[in-house]
Amino acid sequence: MATALSACETRRTIATEEAITASTGADQSGSRDTILVIRGNTSAVKELKKFKDWVNQKASKVDSATNENLPEIQAEFKRKTAHLEKGLDSLSKDAKAEYLEAKAKYKAWEAQNKERTSKPLQAAEIKKRQKQLLGEYQNLNKINATNVREAYLVFMGMVRAKKRNWDQNDWDYTDYVYRQLNDRKQEITTSISASDELKIKSLQAEYLALEAGKDAKDLIKAVRSK
Repeated sequence: MATALSACETRRTIATEEAITASTGADQSGSRDTILVIRGNTSAVKELKKFKDWVNQKASKVDSATNENLPEIQAEFKRKTAHLEKGLDSLSKDAKAEYLEAKAKYKAWEAQNKERTSKPLQAAEIKKRQKQLLGEYQNLNKINATNVREAYLVFMGMVRAKKRNWDQNDWDYTDYVYRQLNDRKQEITTSISASDELKIKSLQAEYLALEAGKDAKDLIKAVRSK
């Protein structure tokens, strides 16, 4: 469970080398994804379904190493599309439309990922967001086994209250604060009670679900705008 509770894949770097001190991760497919009964080349239909599944998996995956792996992902995309297009004529009109939609979804995901990670986070803004989101727990060094549950409750309370008005930039800074909070929790994890640990895991899961939902909505919007 702890491994799964990581932050969003499209993380941004920090604009400064200065360390940030303690004082200062619905339907993901973005389209109808029902199984169509298509007459024609059965092999091509199966390949199309595999391709759509691959695109959906990439678009929804929580993985901090996306940027490092992007060249391989791009090469795999080229291989898959080249293979599919050899049998494109054997697909029905609806299947061809689904193929084009899946390609557009991948391209939107790739562009979104590149755009977000190309803009470094600013140190001063990180400190500001840490104060807003953690309140009295902004000094992470003062978070201990006794109050770590309350720190997560404060954080999630702010996320719930403000998320409707957030853009992607807000989510990126929030994600950074979330990861810092997780790192502090990890340092004191052996002292946290079982009941607090259980509550914290549920709050982490809620946060990741909200963030993933935001990413999915952004992706759908990007695909539809093309």
